[in-house]
Amino acid sequence: MVNVSLISPSIKVDLIIWTKNGAGTLDAVLKRINQVIPNEVVNNKFIVDDCSTDKTRYLAWSNGWSVRLNEGHGISDGANTALKYVETDYFCSFEQDVLLSPYWWNRVSRLILGKSKVAAASGLRFLPKNNLCFSIDPYQLTRQGVDDLSGYGKTLDNTIWHTNTLRNLGGFPKMKYAGIDTCLHELFKAEGFGWLVDFNVQSLHLHKGFVNELRHTYFYGLSLPELHSHDWQGLLLKFLKSPISSMKMCLRMRDARLLFAYPYIRLVWLLGYLKGDYP
Repeated sequence: MVNVSLISPSIKVDLIIWTKNGAGTLDAVLKRINQVIPNEVVNNKFIVDDCSTDKTRYLAWSNGWSVRLNEGHGISDGANTALKYVETDYFCSFEQDVLLSPYWWNRVSRLILGKSKVAAASGLRFLPKNNLCFSIDPYQLTRQGVDDLSGYGKTLDNTIWHTNTLRNLGGFPKMKYAGIDTCLHELFKAEGFGWLVDFNVQSLHLHKGFVNELRHTYFYGLSLPELHSHDWQGLLLKFLKSPISSMKMCLRMRDARLLFAYPYIRLVWLLGYLKGDYP
């Protein structure tokens, strides 16, 4: 899977994952990372675990990864705990349920390695095709030139970082729920750094089932008040317009499941926002 001829022998990166009860997907995810990223460029590989009660730590050890304990709680603390242990100029972060594209390293590394004004680089990740929400993310790509995609694809879960740039800007923002990536994107932009995305590198987000997808969406909705990026009237309007929006999406993507799934997604976004903690 790896074109070794494209890799400078001087490049070394640390690989990190923050985990919590990830045994359902972690074994496949780690095996794929071990296949996609050449061993010659890997310095250390470790997970930062947040008190898992399943086989997460065992799976890390069995795949050649070491284990650190989260010094706090949640994603922000796990990410910053990991950042403390990074030894290399660049490092890669993944989430426990993202199965990397075979082309991830060869393509994403080209966007950042040796480029002083690029702080981060990522690919995309899509849901499995049998997920009712599968077409929502690919639909965004059809709107290039119509919508602002400046934040699209900028996530923590399949990303290469410039270590000192991130440290000098204070590390990963402290967030109670989600939204770390949104904050970093805005911070990088304000400080003149790029976060590049290869839209043609598409990894697999191993979310199973529609109910599970709604739980994830609700979790993201909880973060919105902290981000100051929405108001409840705007989210309510998007929910009320979602049947019309879902029809447009359905016709463009030829996926009738969106007629059912998208209004529910918009409703759960709104409910999460209303439940979230206001600063």
